[in-house]
Amino acid sequence: MLRAKEPPLPWWLPTLVGLLTGLACRREVLTPKPGLLRFSRDTVVFDSLFSTVLSPTQRLWVYNPHRYPVRVLRAFLAKGAQSPYAFVWDGQPGPLQAPYVLGAGDSAQVFLTLRDTTFVDAVREDVLVMQTEAGVQEVPLRATLIAAYVYRDLAFDSVVVSLPTDKPIVVDGYLYVGPAAVLRLLPGTRLYFSARRWPSGPLQGELMSGLYVAGRLEALGTPASPIRCQGWRLEPYYASAPGQWQGLWFFPSSTDNRLLYVEIAQASVGIRVDSAGGPIAPKLYLEGCVIRDAANYGLVVQGFCPTLPSQPILHAVNTLVYRCGQACAALVGGGTYRLVHCAFLYDQGDLRRGVTALVLTDFLRLSEAQVQSYPLDFWALNSLFWTTKEEAVVADLRGGTPVQYTFDHCAARQKSPLPGPGNLYPSSPGLGSAQDAYPLLEESLLINAGRYDPTWSPLFDRVGRRRDSQPDIGVYEYVR
Repeated sequence: MLRAKEPPLPWWLPTLVGLLTGLACRREVLTPKPGLLRFSRDTVVFDSLFSTVLSPTQRLWVYNPHRYPVRVLRAFLAKGAQSPYAFVWDGQPGPLQAPYVLGAGDSAQVFLTLRDTTFVDAVREDVLVMQTEAGVQEVPLRATLIAAYVYRDLAFDSVVVSLPTDKPIVVDGYLYVGPAAVLRLLPGTRLYFSARRWPSGPLQGELMSGLYVAGRLEALGTPASPIRCQGWRLEPYYASAPGQWQGLWFFPSSTDNRLLYVEIAQASVGIRVDSAGGPIAPKLYLEGCVIRDAANYGLVVQGFCPTLPSQPILHAVNTLVYRCGQACAALVGGGTYRLVHCAFLYDQGDLRRGVTALVLTDFLRLSEAQVQSYPLDFWALNSLFWTTKEEAVVADLRGGTPVQYTFDHCAARQKSPLPGPGNLYPSSPGLGSAQDAYPLLEESLLINAGRYDPTWSPLFDRVGRRRDSQPDIGVYEYVR
């Protein structure tokens, strides 16, 4: 088939393209002139840092607000080689000795790190000095150092270990309690976990830093001296940031764990418990505990036991769980549970992502069409379940095995009533702010709405106030 010839290009088109390209590439050449710089902050502050670990990097932006370039003649630390700090200017390690031209309206990044260590609490200060043709400008640097013990990938077995309380403890990696070992945490113990991840294996990329218990954990805090477990970043930005470390993980071989007045914050999963309880004591006993700011679940407990043991897998008293991404608690695969004066508050704003305050199931899905049911014995007394969704409690019970499922004088946001006597469904729980850990307000309908039980009711609330014969629902007893 014959094709028509394309018409030739006009003779003047290449000349026009070259002329336009030249005009587009032409730039005005500006000569540097004296001018003062501006900075993203007046002082670079390293909030409380652990002195025995590497510090996070702080960033300082240096701006040229002028319509002409400014020449930075030098940039250095006032203390020179004796400075506890180091910096990198726009990719160049400091000090900056050769002139650096900062273009009109342009900016440069300065990354600052603290390279000092100490075994006592201390304050470290210096000044970042920048000299231009207009003069000398300074940005103060200040850091508060906290002395701490550091444990990296520590594992032990066949011994009883008590951790020190005189300094914070930084766990960089895993802290593993072997099947024959006991870890004892005394009142006032402070554990701070790094964000290290598994470098290889089936968990590659997942958070590694956490407390793994195959034996027994005794965390013996008090209302006046609680035990704290959280991420190691202490800047205000991280105070409620979830998912900074793995959490506490109790393996199937673990038994008779007691956590009294322990605060667990900023984990991926606050507490994970594998397999059902034993014949002598609950697998996990919680009293006066707080679990908050978990990226996924505050509590994940997995039963999967064909027969129920005489003791529960979880017995929680005066325990508060809130600000969790998926659910406050997921109790799955059956098991025995006792919740007394607890509060599970699903208070997340993103309603699409999470589930609710409490999830209960009594089965394990083996395939798309087959499930294995397990016995469930669940009982909650004087407890609060609240949610930003329509129902605080979601129960998926297949009923193939014996199921005991009772709420006794509890309060919940729920469309359909919960099984059990004396339950309330108020339009509002009547609580204060999350910043204050949700205290009871004077107008709350939870006040005097609980039931005293001589066997199960605790004498005191979560903060140590004595409960009366007509207790309030939740973790607090309101005192006028």
